[in-house]
Amino acid sequence: MEPKFDNKQLFDLEIPDFENLELTPVSSQYLKIIIFNNILFSLFVLAGFSATYFFFNHQFSFIQIWTTFAVIVLLIAFLFLNTVIGFNYRKYAVRENDLVYQHGWLKRTLIIVPFNRIQHIKVEQGWFSKILRLKSVSVFTAGVDTGDLSVKGLPEEIAEGINDLILKNIKAENEENGAGV
Repeated sequence: MEPKFDNKQLFDLEIPDFENLELTPVSSQYLKIIIFNNILFSLFVLAGFSATYFFFNHQFSFIQIWTTFAVIVLLIAFLFLNTVIGFNYRKYAVRENDLVYQHGWLKRTLIIVPFNRIQHIKVEQGWFSKILRLKSVSVFTAGVDTGDLSVKGLPEEIAEGINDLILKNIKAENEENGAGV
């Protein structure tokens, strides 16, 4: 016997309203980690430019060198500006049946992962995050290696609470379906 397939059309009033979804910003401490990473990247780029200048300065004109340096400085400035402005758009919400994450200021992205689609969860904490007492939660669904959703910069208690909530939800659903855990 084939399972009955039902795919009813939703009217506009029945579609969930995401505009009124109340999202919580990630911890402001996470901005320190992002800025620290940007500083390391910027130092690496400037060191590369300095090494190139030291070994090859006789092959380039004064204007070429300063133009290249100005472009690098402007790109680094944009990187930091993008980080600070974009950080205000990193928000998440945990609802009854799903996890929601929003990020980006130039290109806004809203990701919603229903709990019943989650296959496993990973809670991580790097060395700098450990100092700041932050963790990240990554949830994985079928067929994706990198994680369908990763919420970084959560306080430890909240990250563990999200992990526990999702695991309880998955366990309850498996028991309802008779699958066990």
